[in-house]
Amino acid sequence: MRVAEITALVPGAADVMSEYGLHCFSCALGGQETLAEAAVLHGFSEEQLTELIDDLEQVRMHQPTRPTTLIITPAAARGFLDIAKSEGGTEHMLRVIVDERGGFCLEFTASTNDDDATFACAEVPELTVCADPLTLGRIGGSTIDLRDGMFKLDIPEESQACCNPASPCSCSGHATETTL
Repeated sequence: MRVAEITALVPGAADVMSEYGLHCFSCALGGQETLAEAAVLHGFSEEQLTELIDDLEQVRMHQPTRPTTLIITPAAARGFLDIAKSEGGTEHMLRVIVDERGGFCLEFTASTNDDDATFACAEVPELTVCADPLTLGRIGGSTIDLRDGMFKLDIPEESQACCNPASPCSCSGHATETTL
């Protein structure tokens, strides 16, 4: 898996990689190379790579549990169908993926993988969106919408302890908007 995918899908992964001396997530090539390639470039032994992967898996396993759902608004579903039709496409299924910069995006696909979950908008059932469990572990419960001419992914953040409990601020439990 590419370093950018890992850091996008596993909050806290960058901290673990930093502890191992891997700062690939912040360098220009970090989004392109796999974790194994980065480890080889930094002189890791097979054992060190295995330990790093185990530590990353521990971080992933201790993430807050997210809903295993995605909500597609009617506006987004119609917008995606319009794109498919304008490109002459017959595919009406989109897959949520991590792009080369570590952001989430959608691509048309012909089929699902065995472990994918699929979602549709009741008002526009001919469009389906699929995502794998690892992606849902990061963006589950999100809404895909079309606003201001752009597709948006609204990711509800888990409730956090406010940095100043006496005066609640913007750090507690708000949704993050990402352009797809």
